[in-house]
Amino acid sequence: MTERYVPQFSHKDWIDNQDRVQAGGENGLNSRFHQLEAEFLGLAENQINPMLDVLGTPTRHLTLVPALHSYAKDGIAVPGWEQAVDMVAKPANVAEAHGFMNIVLPDGVQVRSLLVTGSNQSSTGTLTVSLDGREIGNNDAGTKRFVSSTKLGIPAPPAEEVRIKNESIRYYLTVEVVGAELTKPVKVFCVQLVYQ
Repeated sequence: MTERYVPQFSHKDWIDNQDRVQAGGENGLNSRFHQLEAEFLGLAENQINPMLDVLGTPTRHLTLVPALHSYAKDGIAVPGWEQAVDMVAKPANVAEAHGFMNIVLPDGVQVRSLLVTGSNQSSTGTLTVSLDGREIGNNDAGTKRFVSSTKLGIPAPPAEEVRIKNESIRYYLTVEVVGAELTKPVKVFCVQLVYQ
């Protein structure tokens, strides 16, 4: 929350025929104008600019139909999703499905939430959708999870501030279900990221 403005500068009146107005010195025009300048600068940085940042940044939504790629882990292929035109589904007779897709958000935006829509008829299966990233140099820093959701239809906020840095991080979504009953369907219709 922005702190309330408390004036720091207080003008001491000059008295006619008693005070000699001058540019220099502790009570001179330069000193007083520099105090006013510092006051306005502090007001702008601490009160006005933070409010403009909040008011001036519109909330945007990126809504994606999952178009997932399958992958291998330690050289072994992991079960993928069945791809439909507007959704993905866990294949029948498997307990898990894994996939990922590339995602591009505007540089510098702040991610506010991740929303997943779909259906999970498995009472034992855990569906997890995450925004992950890795440094573009593919160094040993590993993958970082920025925001994750395990509940359908409920926006999940990040645990800490997530600011997109396209110059150094590549981003992707991971969509996985584990521990599902073999015959119970699990589907993902869309993934929506809210950002400012």
